[in-house]
Amino acid sequence: MERFTSFDFGLSGLTALFHEDWIHVGGVEEVVYSYLSVGEASVADEAQLKAAAGLERDVAELTASSLSDGAIEMLFSTSTSWNYRFQGDVTGRVLLGLIDGVCRRWQATYGRVSAEADAAWSSRGVVDVVCDVIAETPLQLSEEFRRYFGSEVSEMRDALEACVRSASADLAFRILLRIHVANFIPVDRSAWVRYLEIADRLELGEDLMSSLEFLSPDKHFKLGHARSRLEGER
Repeated sequence: MERFTSFDFGLSGLTALFHEDWIHVGGVEEVVYSYLSVGEASVADEAQLKAAAGLERDVAELTASSLSDGAIEMLFSTSTSWNYRFQGDVTGRVLLGLIDGVCRRWQATYGRVSAEADAAWSSRGVVDVVCDVIAETPLQLSEEFRRYFGSEVSEMRDALEACVRSASADLAFRILLRIHVANFIPVDRSAWVRYLEIADRLELGEDLMSSLEFLSPDKHFKLGHARSRLEGER
């Protein structure tokens, strides 16, 4: 099936709004409302309804997962390039609860649809290949990572793998891509090809994958070249 958008979406898409100036929008709830905004329209179109459903599902799956609050905080903050930092009594699941509350209030106003789903996206094959790429892809995280969490990159990999196995392979892969973009982490050729293969299996859009092109040191190995290679190997 074709996704409702070719761009990032759900919780990984939301983290992109936590940029350097996000605090001027207001608090977390205001950022979520801006993400779900229908503008001047009085009704939400199908894509907007699916965006809300996708965000709600990501939040529900991560909340119910085996990840500790600390692991959730690590994934979320790293996805925002440290522009969102957990303080006070706000834990990972408290934040997810705030996001979920906004989704439910928004849906009470504009309507609710089911989130897009396909059994293939959570198949054993997809779970295994996403775990493999998380374990093997280079992740050159900044010193900020260790200063904020006191953690090694291996703990980031563990959190991503736990997200794959107990929440969603789809969500974990999108978070991995968001971490690359938010932190300007290079994507080498072998990782790029594997990312494209996984994106194809998850039916993620070309605009999402194109957002990583600037991170490839091989400027000639772009989306079209990589897709041609994949198609030639099939």
